[in-house]
Amino acid sequence: MSCRLVKSWFFFVFSLSYCMSLSAAAIEEIIVTATKRGEQVLQEVPSAIQAFTGDGIKDAIATEFSELAPMVPSLQLQDLGPGDKEYIIRGCNSTATSTTGVYYDEAVITARTKQDGGGRQADIEMHDLERIEILKGPQGSLYGASSTCGTIRFIPNQPDATGMDASFGGWVSDTQDGGTNWQGDGMINIPIVADVFAVRAVGWITQEDGYIDNLLLGNNDINDNEVGGGRLAAQWLVGEDLKLTAYGLVQNRDVGGTSRQMPILQDTFATNYAASSTALAAVGFPAVQPAGQTRTTQQFTTTEWNEDLTLYGLKGEYDTEWGSFLLATNWFERDIEFNFDSTPILLFFGVPVPAVTAQPQKREVWTTEFRFASALDGPVQYLIGGFISQEDKTFESQVIATGTDGRPLAPFEPGDPNTIFGRSKTDQLDQQAIFGEAEWTLNDTWSVLVGARWYQFDIGSQNLETQPFGGAPSLVPVSFNIDDSEVTFKGNITYRFNDDGLVYATVSEGFRPGGTNDIAFIAPGDPIPPAGFGSDSLINYEFGWKTAWNENRLIVNGAVFFIDWEDIQVSSFEPGTPFNVVRNVGTAEITGIELELNARPVDGLDLYVGGSWQNAEFTSEIPGAGPGQPFALSGQPIPNVPDFQFGASGQYTWPMFQEMDAVVRVEYSFRDDTLIAPNDPVNNVNLDSFSLVNLKFGLETERWSANLFIKNLLDEDNALFDAINSTQDPRAVLTARPRTIGLALRYAFDFN
Repeated sequence: MSCRLVKSWFFFVFSLSYCMSLSAAAIEEIIVTATKRGEQVLQEVPSAIQAFTGDGIKDAIATEFSELAPMVPSLQLQDLGPGDKEYIIRGCNSTATSTTGVYYDEAVITARTKQDGGGRQADIEMHDLERIEILKGPQGSLYGASSTCGTIRFIPNQPDATGMDASFGGWVSDTQDGGTNWQGDGMINIPIVADVFAVRAVGWITQEDGYIDNLLLGNNDINDNEVGGGRLAAQWLVGEDLKLTAYGLVQNRDVGGTSRQMPILQDTFATNYAASSTALAAVGFPAVQPAGQTRTTQQFTTTEWNEDLTLYGLKGEYDTEWGSFLLATNWFERDIEFNFDSTPILLFFGVPVPAVTAQPQKREVWTTEFRFASALDGPVQYLIGGFISQEDKTFESQVIATGTDGRPLAPFEPGDPNTIFGRSKTDQLDQQAIFGEAEWTLNDTWSVLVGARWYQFDIGSQNLETQPFGGAPSLVPVSFNIDDSEVTFKGNITYRFNDDGLVYATVSEGFRPGGTNDIAFIAPGDPIPPAGFGSDSLINYEFGWKTAWNENRLIVNGAVFFIDWEDIQVSSFEPGTPFNVVRNVGTAEITGIELELNARPVDGLDLYVGGSWQNAEFTSEIPGAGPGQPFALSGQPIPNVPDFQFGASGQYTWPMFQEMDAVVRVEYSFRDDTLIAPNDPVNNVNLDSFSLVNLKFGLETERWSANLFIKNLLDEDNALFDAINSTQDPRAVLTARPRTIGLALRYAFDFN
């Protein structure tokens, strides 16, 4: 596969370059700040970085990052529904905490949640962004914890004191098997004091109708999604060299129900249900259908997801002749109320009671980073900084009996007959780090960079059983404490063979911090599970290139990489107990190729093609539920990592009327097949390969645009982003949103 991919790619590039018109305008340069050393041209940074500009986001009519993800080679999106996403870069997928770091401006918003289905990466809608940067490969020296195989940075537009600006827009659409959706957003930038002080305000609201029907409760279109939010920023240019910026962001999301579809129920669930059907029928439930309809689910309870997130930040930047200082402090808070159906697991244990599990959870993260980036006259430049983080997290699990309407019969109350089980956990995580990089430019062609990061973390947890399965709660908390420290390194050699091209070789390390396990109680005579787990780590060997041709009308970038992953954090059930615990077990290797092409063959036509091939597999046995039941064997693939991914887009703009252009855009993406549990024939689900096609047609001027768009043109039912299958969660799949047709409008004011 990899050889055919490379040969086909170079043939395509050669043909395109040969046919390209020399009269076409050059592709615009993209400026990034990924290296934390100020603004740099993307093509001049010797690292695998992909960026979407604000205009690119608007061209794709994208509201959330999941709509752009298919265009990113080596990025796999696991989608468990609105507000619950997981990003996998270069095949680094395992349970426990995230392997991809996520930043909003300078704020760390990376998810750190081990519980099934609960609160993973936050979906902050993409309004008034300057750009998005995707850094591929370990970012252990500059970004640290959880940037194991990559980092995603969302960078908003800053207040502008040089002039007033305002715009608004939105879209209205209709979804197959659903209903009407609409979205609106607006921005205003006001210079309070010209060239000195400005404020920028952004607001948004989104209403998406559901398309999943719950056959058991008789509720239709349950997975509706309502989002509202805003951002307010102020910037004060104290002098020529000092700049202060403060901002606040809030967003609320209410989801009516699960996006999981259950077309075919797990056999064990059907058997358990049949044995309990009389008892459940007595309280008014219909029979579960062994084979349901498309875009339906069969759940005994309502499954809402409600969340509030807030983000506050303060940043100071001071420039001198010999370098720049930056101090940034941020506060991130996320509150989630999440419900899922517990009836299947109760039926498995022979308890014929419909029940819901409520999982209220709260996370508060305060981070501060200070760094200095040099701007010296000599051949050596360096960056040095420090980072501290404090995090408090609370998590509860409350199992409550429900009625035929799918709602709890009573509030969670220990000792109440409707309260079945409960536990809680609190975490306190403290992290510190010192990091730096130094680059030596040997001559006009060669440069060498070295970097390192020392980190330390300490996490303390208290677990409490608030309601056992019968009897009185233990009310004795189980406390654990885990700490660790380590140093990660990075090295890079770059050769610039002309003004338009470079090649580089990089060796870099990445890590995830460890944590504590969720153990509410230890009964007398039970085995004592591991209290926690340590950091895992990997090393990445990479060779990459960045080239521009035909006076920057054709850009061809790529990388070949090999990753050696050790002490992988893997979750499995502890034998002899009801606990799911995380251990550091097993090793894996990942080999891959990434290729990207941007071209402007003629004026008005912009083409993008990007693809990746990965071979991600375990190199040792990964323990599972017990002896003789390994999660994976050596040589088996890492779950949810496709071998091949491909994305392409083409946009053509041409004059239609005076000062008005017509535009047509086509997007195509392909993802290869993959598995969710390679060594588990009972619970594995095959995620078949699929393709998605999006279209856009419209009229645009400098101030306004009107575009008709179609997403998922072919209405693919088999576009499976993810699947879940276990005793607790019977076989369910999560698919792309059905065909959606809409109209997008946008207007920008002219104050000149």
